[in-house]
Amino acid sequence: MRRRIGLFSVFLAVAAVLLMRSGAQAAPPSDPGRSEHERIVRYWTPDRADRARPRDIERSPSPQARPGGGGGGGGSTSVTGAAWTGGGLVKLTTGKILFTLSGVDYVCSGSVVTDSRTDTSLVLTAGHCTYDDAADVFATNWMFVPDYETGRTFNCDAARFGCWTAQALVTTTAWRDRDFNEDYAYAVVGPGGKTGQALQLDAVVGSQPIAFNLTYPREVFAFGYPAAKKYSGQTLVYCSGTPVADTYGGSTDYGLACDMTGGSSGGPWFADFNRATGTGTLTSVNSFKYTGLAKYMFGPYFDAYGQKTYQEALAATANVLVTP
Repeated sequence: MRRRIGLFSVFLAVAAVLLMRSGAQAAPPSDPGRSEHERIVRYWTPDRADRARPRDIERSPSPQARPGGGGGGGGSTSVTGAAWTGGGLVKLTTGKILFTLSGVDYVCSGSVVTDSRTDTSLVLTAGHCTYDDAADVFATNWMFVPDYETGRTFNCDAARFGCWTAQALVTTTAWRDRDFNEDYAYAVVGPGGKTGQALQLDAVVGSQPIAFNLTYPREVFAFGYPAAKKYSGQTLVYCSGTPVADTYGGSTDYGLACDMTGGSSGGPWFADFNRATGTGTLTSVNSFKYTGLAKYMFGPYFDAYGQKTYQEALAATANVLVTP
């Protein structure tokens, strides 16, 4: 009887080992994308996020500069900087961005753009919010918090919808060469949200369509989270009006009378904007101001090069610099 019990015990022990081995073989492989997402979320401690600098760009105007023509924000809907209280889709799809460039932590703005992928989403922002043209390197620790204003926190579990991190960044070789005509970029973000979630960004908050080669001038609405000077970075701010051609530096960008400051870079510009629904067509981003000309915010014109960059972003699985 004792021998039978002993043999039975050995059998159970062997069976347990086999089950353990079988379970180990059946365990799903690790997900590098998920691990990187969690690493980035951990990187942004409250103290580090609070110390992130607004990433803004100022240019020197040309000596031959002359005042711009057109309304420059004129018209019945002209707003040069005010809190957005209208709600709607724009509040959900516009958010704050944290990232690291050459060892320095920064903050920018961005917006969810409509795309055709079902496994990732796209966030539109400025090129200088993804790439350091001076050091010739892409940003790291890139994280997007949609509808930041509601929770006013970078704590992903306390934020209204959580956080999403970049799996790839896509901008232009022109921006690498500091060409402000092409200062735009896209972040390809994978599943995100709050702890334990793996949600697709545009399925959670929605997205806004983008268009290229539009006729200017036309009325535009610009949004962002300005964090410098009179602004705190805690409120979604907007400007609206008729854009003007850049006669100060000779770029193909357009200017809008707007007092938004650093931190608003990368925030979206909309054409055909509907105040009631907060929807429109993405047509540019906050890019730069000229020194001594704080009245105007300039944004790049989305041309054929911009369309090619968008198409590259749709397929990107790693960082890309897009050629014309």
